[in-house]
Amino acid sequence: MRAAILDDEPLILEQLKFILNQFAEIEIIWESTSSLDTLAHLEETAPDVIFSDISMPELNGLEFAERVWERNSDIRIVFITAYTDYAIDAYRVNTIDYITKPVTTQKIRRTLEKLGRLGGNTAASKVGEEVNCIIGRKGEKYFIIPPREGCFIKVVARDLFLVTAKGTYQLSHTIGYWENRLKKDGWLRCHKSYVVNLFQIQEIYPMFNSTYNMRTKGCSEEIPISRTYIKTIRDALGL
Repeated sequence: MRAAILDDEPLILEQLKFILNQFAEIEIIWESTSSLDTLAHLEETAPDVIFSDISMPELNGLEFAERVWERNSDIRIVFITAYTDYAIDAYRVNTIDYITKPVTTQKIRRTLEKLGRLGGNTAASKVGEEVNCIIGRKGEKYFIIPPREGCFIKVVARDLFLVTAKGTYQLSHTIGYWENRLKKDGWLRCHKSYVVNLFQIQEIYPMFNSTYNMRTKGCSEEIPISRTYIKTIRDALGL
C-alpha cells in the first residue's frame, strides 16, 4: 500500500514515519509538512492512502480531504489529530479512520486491519463498501444514511439536500463531490442541480423540448432530466 504522510510538525511526522515503517505492507512514497505541496504532487505520487493531521496552517484536514477527493476519489484518508471535536466532520469526507494522538503501533495496526491489508485482502473494493455512507443533518442532529436508501440529492439556492422516502437532510460539500462519491453505488447526475439513485427510480416520462421528468419510490417530487444527461440515464437503465 503506497502511503503519503502529512503533518506540519516535523517531529510528529518522523514519529509517524517510524511507526509505519514497521509494517511491510506500507510503502511511504511521500512525506510533507505542507498540505498545498502535497496537493500539487498528488497526481505524480498517486498514494493509496494519506495519513494527515487535521490541524494544518494552509488548509485544515477537512478542506484538504475534500480537494483530494475531487482530484482522485480512490485515495483514502486517515486523520491523525489531538482533537476529538472533528470526529463527525471527519467522516463526512473520504475518511477511513480517525486516530487520536499520541500515535501508537497498536492504533496504526487497527487502521491497517480496517483497510483490509493485514488479513491479506485487497482493500480497494472492501474499503468503499465499508465506509461509503451519507451523513445528513436535521437541526443539530447528524444521521448516517446508506447510499441505497437515498432517492436523490438536489441543490436549492446555495444549499444541498438529500431526499429519502423517510425525510430530507441537509448535506455538506458540493453536488459534484456527491456525484463522484456515489457513482459506484448507482447514483448519476441527471441535471445540473440533481443527482439521482438509479435503484430508486419509479417512473420516467417525457416533457417538452426533448426533456424528461422522473419520480423516485416514496417521493412525490418531480426530478428533471436535462437534455445534457438524457443519454447517460438511458444508457445506464438500458432504455
